[in-house]
Amino acid sequence: MWRHALSELRLHPGRYVATLLAIAISVGFISAISVFINSQQYAMQRSSALPLSTADLVITVGDSPPGEVQARVASVAGVEQVAPVAVAQFSYLSNGERTAQVSLYDVPEPWQRWAQVVEGRLPENPSEVGLSRAAAADLHAAVGDILTGEGSGTELTLVGITDDPRALFATTGYTMFPPEARYVSSLGVLLQPGASAEAARVAVEEQLSPFGPGMTVETGDQARAAALLDISDGFDFLKYLLQAFAAVALLVGAITIANTFTILAAQRRRQTGLLRAVGASPGQVMGRLMVEALLLGAVGSLAGLGLGTLVGWLGGFVTESNFFGLVLSPAELSLAWLAGVIATFVAAVVPSLQAARGKPLEALQTVPTAAQGRAASITRIVVCGVAMLAGAVLVVLSRTDGANAIWYAIPAGIFLTIGVLGGAPLYIAPLLRRAGRLFGWAGPTTRLALTNSARNPQRAASTATALMLAVGLIVTLQVALATSRSSAMESINESYPTDLAIQFADGVPAGFQAKIDQTPGVATSVEVQGKRVGSSGDTVERPAVVLSPREAYEALGIEPKATRVPADGEVIVASYGSALGGGATIELQGVDGPLTLVAKPSDEVSYYEAIVSPGTFAQLAGEAEPLSLWVKLTDRTDVTALNRVVRAVEAEPGAEVTDGGAMMASLFTQIVDVVLIVMTALLGVAVLIALVGVANTLSLSVIERQRESALLRALGMQRSGLRLMLLIEAVALVAVGTVIGLACGSFFGWLGVSSVLGMMPIEVATVFALDGWYTAGLVLACLAAAVLASVLPGRRAAGATPTETLAVE
Repeated sequence: MWRHALSELRLHPGRYVATLLAIAISVGFISAISVFINSQQYAMQRSSALPLSTADLVITVGDSPPGEVQARVASVAGVEQVAPVAVAQFSYLSNGERTAQVSLYDVPEPWQRWAQVVEGRLPENPSEVGLSRAAAADLHAAVGDILTGEGSGTELTLVGITDDPRALFATTGYTMFPPEARYVSSLGVLLQPGASAEAARVAVEEQLSPFGPGMTVETGDQARAAALLDISDGFDFLKYLLQAFAAVALLVGAITIANTFTILAAQRRRQTGLLRAVGASPGQVMGRLMVEALLLGAVGSLAGLGLGTLVGWLGGFVTESNFFGLVLSPAELSLAWLAGVIATFVAAVVPSLQAARGKPLEALQTVPTAAQGRAASITRIVVCGVAMLAGAVLVVLSRTDGANAIWYAIPAGIFLTIGVLGGAPLYIAPLLRRAGRLFGWAGPTTRLALTNSARNPQRAASTATALMLAVGLIVTLQVALATSRSSAMESINESYPTDLAIQFADGVPAGFQAKIDQTPGVATSVEVQGKRVGSSGDTVERPAVVLSPREAYEALGIEPKATRVPADGEVIVASYGSALGGGATIELQGVDGPLTLVAKPSDEVSYYEAIVSPGTFAQLAGEAEPLSLWVKLTDRTDVTALNRVVRAVEAEPGAEVTDGGAMMASLFTQIVDVVLIVMTALLGVAVLIALVGVANTLSLSVIERQRESALLRALGMQRSGLRLMLLIEAVALVAVGTVIGLACGSFFGWLGVSSVLGMMPIEVATVFALDGWYTAGLVLACLAAAVLASVLPGRRAAGATPTETLAVE
């Protein structure tokens, strides 16, 4: 059996190209995600903790003196170098009208350096700065240019450019921090060659035991992994993203491979019938086909690993994560190969079983008998009904158990997909018949095409399923991205409804609001009334102010969230500390004596500000005056407009930007752009899967209808008419598959995002969104690929003469 299977593969390699391609793409889909996301995660670990990227050990010093800790660690056996790690400073740097977000790092020791200088040198004093190529390009800056630090107004000379990759949150820069601005939170340790990191960690812990429990010692890998989780509040979203896409890719691959094996079995019906006629048992025929499937799965999956690694490398090249190296997980890639082999083997069972059980004379049958159709329909209704019910139950559980929502959502998506795709023969044909009645006026060719497309429900469903998979996957990804973006922006808009909030020590100067309103990129601004207040026994650098912003909200058209709307007798203060003091209540001076207010902590109020209702504001002592100016930009993600407003604020004595969502919105936009690159790469793979699936299933349709096509040609239909008929049939199937894929993809995208957001440690509302133009473009590209896939089968059907076609049977 193995010898016969190998001979078949060797003698007819062209027959298996489509099968190998389908397997390779499916496994490549899984492995590409694994390689790309693991590499991106590795890069993010280092980019989120660049000063620790070369450290073998990381010591968090806590309140202990860094110098004493450094001296003790240097004496431990196996330690080669110890250096302090200063906390990076997030800054805006400007060169003329251009502004860039830059993470400034203290110039590291030579052994700590993770990047190379490609032009100039690293800074040697606090008045100099070095930038990555990406930051210099964003600023259109060259070595020798004078840059301005926004907020501080300091001038920095650009002395060097490095090869740092573009980071996820900001570009990278270097400077020499002055002693007063240098905050050391940890130490990096370089071990001698061959030293054990774990043994050195234990030895360092023992050496530092006199400092007490406020100090931690971690290996470099542990510290970098923790830094990545800190970005997402301890939620490893990349891991869940990988698992979700792997499950989808496996399902897509299994169905595509099953369709391909159906074609393979159809192409070999005469050979199978001959084997049965000379005495081969159904088990022998099926065993031979299953061995072929096993071999194809092994070879195709191996090719898929190579394809996936290449795609992962290309994705890392685009996002610049390859700077830190390509990460290949042997365990995950082995599972991807094994999943491909198993999926191929399982997908070949039904086509092989059908081929083995068939009688030689049944090879001429293109449409199932009525009895066969009824039996298949009853079985399909039961199986698909159970799958749909299980999926619905899991969807309900994902809505009620937020802590484990994604673990319900993933199997729910699988079960629902099985129900929708498995039940396609039950509803695709009726939909096509309905289309035939609606568009019958277009002529006999159209009526014949639509009627033929519905004659074999299984065949029609196979063709439509490929489109449903591709379109559904595309829309799922697009809805997931658009919904994630809209949900995050909605959260930012609620928490920080104003783009910029500017506070003034002596009130808004005359003419300043008009100056801001005339700044390019500013939509409007409004003055916010406030009163200067104090808290007994509390010493602050500047007077605290209490604002009553209800009128300002109305003027800007903002509907504030409940946490920003205090009731009478309440005061909203900063949760991380307030210039008004702490405690459950705060006492302020009122017009009729001391006024005790209930404190409501909030992360959305600055240290020197507090918010009260208009009624409470009227009871406070002091004169109301415009102490703050709220600014609304035409585009809150526009860094250049933000830069112009900040410059105007810096030029005004006593003015300070204290709040606003513009900075966070622009930062989030950068993150979405990175994710969009990832999604586009994944969608490209989905289009390839659709192209292979549609070409294969249409080829099956041509094979099954050879006599029908020959008869039409014999009755006088021209080649062009036959090609047109097949094209109309393909377009009809494409249209049905697209509509169903669009609906299912929208639901699955919403389900996935809402489940992930429900598991986040912070509450984020899910706002459904569909990127209309982008999604429409990608769907049209997929539809065009599907129509192109029908060209070759159509030419094959129309190219043969009637006598040649009838001779085949």
